[in-house]
Amino acid sequence: MSIRSELIRELEQNRTKPVSGQKLAQRLHVSRNAVCKMIHTLNEEGFEIASFPRKGYQLAETSNKLSAEAISVYLKKKLPVYTFEQVDSTNQLLKKMAIDGSEHLTLIAAEEQRAGRGRFGRPFYSPSRTGIYMSLLLRMPQQLSDASMITIYAAVAVQRALKQLYQTDTQIKWVNDIFYQGKKLCGILCEAISDFESGRLEAIIVGIGLNTSTMTFPEELKDIAVSLSTHPVNRNKLIACIVNELLALQKEEHSSVLAKYRDASVVLHQQISWMQNGKQLSGYVKDINNAGNLIVESEDTTHILSSGEVSIKAVAA
Repeated sequence: MSIRSELIRELEQNRTKPVSGQKLAQRLHVSRNAVCKMIHTLNEEGFEIASFPRKGYQLAETSNKLSAEAISVYLKKKLPVYTFEQVDSTNQLLKKMAIDGSEHLTLIAAEEQRAGRGRFGRPFYSPSRTGIYMSLLLRMPQQLSDASMITIYAAVAVQRALKQLYQTDTQIKWVNDIFYQGKKLCGILCEAISDFESGRLEAIIVGIGLNTSTMTFPEELKDIAVSLSTHPVNRNKLIACIVNELLALQKEEHSSVLAKYRDASVVLHQQISWMQNGKQLSGYVKDINNAGNLIVESEDTTHILSSGEVSIKAVAA
């Protein structure tokens, strides 16, 4: 591991207190002058490291730059982690990396996406350093019971991470959105990689976009999107916590994960509308079945929705 990487890890592990230059030099087996020079370099990169006379160095409270080293500090399992200043789309990049042979549980995150995508190819607003834009490669999706259930597992993982770190109560809008204060906080996009000849599912890319401190949204989003701007968010820690929760869910019973998903659902027992064959239908969500589908009663018909988008109908005053 390079001096740069070791220094980032040391500072991240000691965020709450300064570490003396002498101790850093001893731990990294370098001179104090080498530590000083690297601190200067990291500050130029945007790490925001404060220097305290006779006390040492400490990451500023506002320091929030993404790094593989900082994310790895909080991961419970050693994973290949990569961070980028700017990408078109973390999902698209990880797809390319998967095709080139990246291993199971490769994790990437970016400060900014130029062409972030949500479901149905919709753009996902991804301004620099105000959100989490991450993707995780699952080469053994069957470990999550069924490939079609991964979005549900990911949604529960995000919700649990937010509750654990910030005591934030959120809800899940079927099937892939996390809502906070009645607005969209996070979107999840799971994409499959299949073998063309055999048709066999080879991997799943789990993409997660979460607004952490976005203060201004485009006109079309300002009334429907929200961020965690009221909370000081360590993005490196939150990314790791989401991954930790997702991996922990693999060890839980499928029924237990679904129960958590149902409990957090914002559409269960609500009147909703959706489009089917070019026609708008409406009905009452009676249940979410064991496959994660919505069971909707509409007049004398029961509909089973396995995909698509639903809207919650406003209740007349």
